[in-house]
Amino acid sequence: MDGIDTTVNLISRAEHDLQAFLDATVDAAIVSNHIGVIEAFNKAAEQMFGYPSNEILGKSVSVLMPDPDRSAHADYMNAYRSSGQAKIIGIGREVLAQRSNGTRFPAHLAIGEVKGPGPRRFVAFIHDISIRNAALTALKMERDRAQNYLDLAQVILLAIDPQCRITLINRKGCELLGRPEVDLLGKDWFEASAPHRDRSAARALIKNVLSEQMEPAAYQESAIQNATGESTLIAWRSTVLHDANGHPTGLLSSGEDITARRHAQDALTRNTTLLLTAETIAGLGTYEIHEASRLLFWSPNLYTLLGCDPSLPPLDMPDITATLVHPDDRTHVKEQWHKFLVSENRFDVEHRMILMDGTLRTVHSIAQIQDHRPANSRVIIGTLHDITERKRADEEARRNSAQLAHVGRLSTMGEMAAGLAHEINQPLAAIAAYAQAALRLLDKNNADALSDAREAMQQIANQALRAGGVIQSLRSLVKNKEIEMRPLDMRRLIIDLHTLAAVDAHASDVQIKLALDNAVPPVMADAIQIQQVLLNLIRNAIDATVAARCQSKGITVRCERLMNELEISVSDHGSGVPTAVAEQIFDQFFTTKEKGTGLGLSISHSIIKSHNGKISCRDTPGGGATFYFSLPLIQEISAS
Repeated sequence: MDGIDTTVNLISRAEHDLQAFLDATVDAAIVSNHIGVIEAFNKAAEQMFGYPSNEILGKSVSVLMPDPDRSAHADYMNAYRSSGQAKIIGIGREVLAQRSNGTRFPAHLAIGEVKGPGPRRFVAFIHDISIRNAALTALKMERDRAQNYLDLAQVILLAIDPQCRITLINRKGCELLGRPEVDLLGKDWFEASAPHRDRSAARALIKNVLSEQMEPAAYQESAIQNATGESTLIAWRSTVLHDANGHPTGLLSSGEDITARRHAQDALTRNTTLLLTAETIAGLGTYEIHEASRLLFWSPNLYTLLGCDPSLPPLDMPDITATLVHPDDRTHVKEQWHKFLVSENRFDVEHRMILMDGTLRTVHSIAQIQDHRPANSRVIIGTLHDITERKRADEEARRNSAQLAHVGRLSTMGEMAAGLAHEINQPLAAIAAYAQAALRLLDKNNADALSDAREAMQQIANQALRAGGVIQSLRSLVKNKEIEMRPLDMRRLIIDLHTLAAVDAHASDVQIKLALDNAVPPVMADAIQIQQVLLNLIRNAIDATVAARCQSKGITVRCERLMNELEISVSDHGSGVPTAVAEQIFDQFFTTKEKGTGLGLSISHSIIKSHNGKISCRDTPGGGATFYFSLPLIQEISAS
């Protein structure tokens, strides 16, 4: 009996020790027999599953499992007992466990077989991994969030270790390099991205930074090269990574693609340089006025153009007007600037300026309001263009043109000399004849003779007036005087010119017909220059008529109003103007005449153009050519 008691005591003590061991375990520990009935259930298991040990002992371990594991547990145990093949026992795995209240939680399950005499027994250790899984899930979410931030960033985010191997690169970096992340991680950064010529210097620079021989550059630009050899300019900002002991472990960099921005900056620089150069060449300066803030901007060439010190602030338009605009032009400029600000139409004025050094210059000032913004935020953009030299050149060209026109008139008079001499000789001969007759009649000294002598003297006066009219027309036409623009009655001018033109026509046996509107509005013109144009067209028509041997048809001079202009035309019935020469007919020195100078029509074209008119030619109905010019009416000039 003593031996039996001792054995019982030993068994009891062993069971007590086993329970104490199981209770000391932080994980749930469960012992079950060969058919899965629970024989031991430690304190941690009670807390984990919510079952008191006295309630759970003797029940199947399947109560701790949710479906479908609960239903499959018996089949699993039968299969293990018959085959000895373990799917869980001795392996360990993550499972889903179920508490007494029906809630489920993830757990790590490790099962071992207790080998010994008698039926098989199993011990299971269960660790609640809810907190771990939650931490892993949170960590994964943070990692995914961080990765999303990295991938959303429109800059390269790059980390490299001391050996220049890539330890982190975001989506933007992969896109610019044209390679996936898996192909880049662990690779040498400079081998993967840098042009071959830059690799050695860049690698040496990184090593100096990581060895703390030098600080990383706060800002640095360099090019990277993708798989196809295409380069991208990157602006880098970097910081050194350190371990817990403060030792460098790598370099973290952000890189912004500035290729497009640099191209835009380069283009802007080129355009700015080009604009400044163009301003200098053209003698042009620009300014900008912000009305609300009174912010003023002058281009560098505007300072130069106005002779102002570029270190001084720019002047507003009222200040420019008060200090630099010529005193005689100030009132006009002020009035036009005020109208511009009120109407917001284009400011466009030519005026004189006296620069800081006393130089007198002529400028063309133009301004406009940008985008027609509200009055409290308008921006005025303007230019000043130095046109002094152009004005001088225009004046010189005008003088040369006037001189050339005068030479042309003299040439025309020379060509008309024979006819003019004949026209003057006729009244002179008549005067001589009437004078002799008058002397003879006076010698008779009777009433009838005195009456006839009186008639002869009247004829002398008439013929003298006739000759004087021709000479007066000649004097007016060949006089070299300044151009005088004044209202001109075109109908009266044509009638007066007919006297002179008829002389040349009569000498060539050609008749001139006038077809003039009874009343035509005046035009603003220089009478002598318009006479020159008209006489030149008439003489060309006479020559064309003579060359075509069709004198009987004569030529016709017309004057008529067409809408807002007056058209004067000279029509002949000659051979017309060939299409091949129509575009050249008004060019200098171009002529179809055997002895022509090619100046008549060219001078006429210049004169009409200076009068803001148009001159051209068309076919005459029935054959021949009609040369015509048009001039704007005075009221239309005023309206414009």
